Amino acid sequence: MNCCNDMGTCTQGRDCPIRKQRAKETDDAYLNGEWGKVADPYGDVADTFKALIAFIAVTATLTLFAFFIWGK
Repeated sequence: MNCCNDMGTCTQGRDCPIRKQRAKETDDAYLNGEWGKVADPYGDVADTFKALIAFIAVTATLTLFAFFIWGK
């Protein structure tokens, strides 16, 4: 029995077997500690710092190139 529409939304309320299955999967993930794990923030800081250094290097290179072409 399929009680969901084409978009995957249950249309028969709380007794829909598909809805019960999804709720059980969500509950199991929460109880097992797989829900809402946060990534290491220091890795994000290091990646952001590397991107900043790359941006500064590209900007400096373009600035020196512009001075070389149009400079006096």
